[in-house]
Amino acid sequence: MRSFVSNGVVWGVVRLPAGDPRLFADGVERLATTDPVTRTISINDAVVPPLLDKVVLHEVAHAITMSWGLLPDLRKALETREQTALEEWGAQLVENHAIEAIMASNSILGRPVCVRGDCIYGLGDD
Repeated sequence: MRSFVSNGVVWGVVRLPAGDPRLFADGVERLATTDPVTRTISINDAVVPPLLDKVVLHEVAHAITMSWGLLPDLRKALETREQTALEEWGAQLVENHAIEAIMASNSILGRPVCVRGDCIYGLGDD
């Protein structure tokens, strides 16, 4: 799988066999994980399309929130329980970074990402 860049941070993407320690978070084996320390997305080998597309897009979204330092803003909104602030943060995330997530996912997969039967092409693709 291909690497990608988000806000100048290079992220690696690897496929791993079930049971690999890098697929565990909070003591639970996951389909995929995103590690901010190693800047690596790890995906279980057993995950195949169409689920693979959804998993890649989801993990890229995690990487983007980490690369752009968005998590402290979310934590602040949750601590203060300001629902409007949280809603605005979510809207900004989608507005500012959705295209980046789609482009990175397309690059990782080497093709358009397809979720729920809809394929999302990058900018300039037909």
